[in-house]
Amino acid sequence: MANATQQNNPRFYPWLIWALGAAFFFSEYFARVAPSVMVPQLMQSFHVKALALGSLSAFFYWTYVLMQIPVGGLVDRYGTHKLLTVSAGLCALSCFMFAFSHTLFIAELGRLFLGFGASFAFVGALKLATVWFPASRFGLLAGLTQALGMLGAAVGEGPISVSVAVIGWRPTMLFMGIALAILAVLIGVVVKDPPTTHPTHSNNVKTAEIIRGLKIIFRNSQTWWNGLYVGLLYAPTAAFAELWGVSYLVRTYNLHEETAATAVSLIFIGWGLGGPLIGWMSDRMRKRRPLMLWSAIASLATMGIVLYAAHLPTSVLFVLLFLYGVANTGVATGYAVSAEINPRPVTGISIAFSNMASVIVGAAFQPIIGAILDAYWDGKMVNGIPFYSAHAFRVAMLTLPICLFFAIITTFKVRETHCRVYEELQ
Repeated sequence: MANATQQNNPRFYPWLIWALGAAFFFSEYFARVAPSVMVPQLMQSFHVKALALGSLSAFFYWTYVLMQIPVGGLVDRYGTHKLLTVSAGLCALSCFMFAFSHTLFIAELGRLFLGFGASFAFVGALKLATVWFPASRFGLLAGLTQALGMLGAAVGEGPISVSVAVIGWRPTMLFMGIALAILAVLIGVVVKDPPTTHPTHSNNVKTAEIIRGLKIIFRNSQTWWNGLYVGLLYAPTAAFAELWGVSYLVRTYNLHEETAATAVSLIFIGWGLGGPLIGWMSDRMRKRRPLMLWSAIASLATMGIVLYAAHLPTSVLFVLLFLYGVANTGVATGYAVSAEINPRPVTGISIAFSNMASVIVGAAFQPIIGAILDAYWDGKMVNGIPFYSAHAFRVAMLTLPICLFFAIITTFKVRETHCRVYEELQ
């Protein structure tokens, strides 16, 4: 496949193709997490409290979740060129909508469009890797793609917070939209589908086949236990790192917003570095569950210390958040398990289900924390923004250690696969 696709193209061309797909995943990720460094500005602009803001951020995930299973079939059926071009353009449009929104409804609509477009990024980048490179390179490229996504999240926390402080949140979102629009044009001009991957009737993914696959994985109890583990383990990252973490650190540690954003970005950097490492360790040990258990325990320990240890030095806080990111990568091991607990023909749907679980649970915790903050709000306003006390934040964040505790319990219900596929386990 790789030799066929590289005919009449420079040797670097496959890398350029993959890099543009991975750049889309990188870019949509920093647009995804950007609201976390805009919390007070968004509350002031839309005149909302914590629950409404949490719901606004979570709007991204509703379309993102709904598209997880269809996306694989669409990419297989229509190829990556047109789909990635259109979806990157849609992400750009969503940033423009968000930047110019003066009502909560338009901002929510922008987040919905962003989730829809972003749902194609990771799958599209991996699809490009499969058709432009030999199979022996896929593991490396998958790891690099995931790492770039985490780096994009880190950019969305650190550098973007500086931009928000200097030029404001609306111009920052506008520049994000411009960057994504340029990327959409580059994908449209440079990326192409190899002739061997042009859609034919034989490789169309039929709805009936997807429904049959869903029935198979839904009837397997391991699908649900593993999906629950992945969702519970990742939920604190989605809730803390992707929305409430910066505000929590500002209020409880008295950090400047840019410093707090840099601290939170270390979670994603730890995730990007730890993901390939824990995957390599799991493959080498030929065991999944011990690392999944270690991940949940270490995530609970590091997150618990960050949330409830008193007066941590900033340097120690930075280290702990980085270590939490490294520890939380048991999610990736859960994805590996999802590829091994169901038959080969439904592996893609099984992985998509686990990814959906992580997103659904994480999305739910963003407004849940907002609702608790509102419940403990004493009515105090500062510069037209609801002021939530450190005590209110600590109470709201209790949900995260509880979530990780149940992730530990769930680990014991997940079957050890010893890195063998479903057919070998029977």
